[in-house]
Amino acid sequence: MVSQNNTPIRKGSRRAPLIFTQAVVVAVVSCLAQLLCAPVYVGLSYDSLALVPWSAIACLLAVMFSYTVGFAALWAAGRIARKAPAPWRPVIVALFGLILFGIWGYLVFAAALNSVIVPLGHAALSGTRLGTIGFNCAAVGLASFFCAAVFGERCAAYRTWVWGAFACTLACAGAGVFYAVHIAAVLY
Repeated sequence: MVSQNNTPIRKGSRRAPLIFTQAVVVAVVSCLAQLLCAPVYVGLSYDSLALVPWSAIACLLAVMFSYTVGFAALWAAGRIARKAPAPWRPVIVALFGLILFGIWGYLVFAAALNSVIVPLGHAALSGTRLGTIGFNCAAVGLASFFCAAVFGERCAAYRTWVWGAFACTLACAGAGVFYAVHIAAVLY
């Protein structure tokens, strides 16, 4: 009889490590979300930034979070979520992303924007502009960590695709470094 299971089953070391896979999913989803939200940041910066360079810098910041703070947050969220009922596990992991990426956005994204707009003679971001950045990043963190919790196990079976996505996120971060260095060279 033919098996009706559509998910491939791979045994042994053919799977990518789960937390690494989840971090890659967080990086991919947050990069895509930052690309979609880049026009919001350009508007918040008094239209002082070009869209493509800021998109690349936003991807850099998202990748930096995903592979440093996000990696540790996924581990901690996994440890805490293990004790919860199965339907609530992705929600618990997503709440970690909401809080941590929201704080990251409020502090790091705002500092990155201020480092560009203040030398151009604009006022530093404050008040509702900072709140908008924090809220936007919190929503991105919620979505990316939820996707990591839901799809991480399935994606780990596709080790080659995980490593390919990892390389793509590093390439996007490399573009962000390129633009950040060139913007800093012009401003400072």
